[in-house]
Formats: sequence, structure tokens, C-alpha cells
Amino acid sequence: MNRDAVMQLVCEVASRFGDGNPQQLRQLHERLAKVSSGEAVLGLLQVFTHGEPSPRGSQAQELAGRLLATLEPIAPQDLKATVRAALPRYELSVEQFPHYLAKACGVQSVLATLGEFELEPLPPAEARALATMKFWLRNQQ
Repeated sequence: MNRDAVMQLVCEVASRFGDGNPQQLRQLHERLAKVSSGEAVLGLLQVFTHGEPSPRGSQAQELAGRLLATLEPIAPQDLKATVRAALPRYELSVEQFPHYLAKACGVQSVLATLGEFELEPLPPAEARALATMKFWLRNQQ
């Protein structure tokens, strides 16, 4: 299973069963445990960077966040590009996404990347996403 298939699977499960079904979460975790950890992580990150924006993508992001929290941290290939792609889609209630990035890349790296985006004129929704990511990371310093 490659990263695109992982993303599609998570989105389908979230659409069909929601993000709070413990049986589905367990089954997804078991399936992803059999996938290369790099492909699994990149597929889950794609839910945030290429999936449906919030609110339509909220359940998929919540589900992907729960799965990310259980996986070994593997840094995205380009932190800045990952954050940039996630800003317009990010569901504000999914704290696992910025926590995962901090675990994989270091909290200071993530905060520095977010700081770079603060210097840009952002649409209001992206500015809220950025502020929320910083909020979720405030106690990890």
C-alpha cells in the first residue's frame, strides 16, 4: 500500500464510519502496521495536505491525527511545504497534527516554520490555522 492508498483508505473509513469508531481505528492501525512506516506516515500527512478542507475533511483529519499519534515519528520531506499545504485545509481541533510534526521535526523547527508564515499576508482561515497550531504547541517548548 502506498501513501495515496493510505490517504484514500483513511478518508473512506472516516466518511463511512466517522472518526470515533474504536473498531475501525483498531482495524486501520493493524492495516497500517503492515505498511512501510514511511508510506503510512506520508499517507496520513496527505490527509492534511491534500485532503478535503475543513469542515468536510474534519473527520478524516481527526482519524488521521489519532493514527499519527500512535506511529513512530518520521519527518516529512519538506516541513515548510507540508505546513503550507495544510494551512488552508487544517481542522483546528486536531492537535495531533502539529504535535506529530513537533515530535518528528522538533518543536522549535515547527515554531520557526510557523513564524515564517506569520510574516506573510494570509487569508483569515489560514491565519487562524497557523495561530491554532502554535496554540497546540505552546506547552511543548
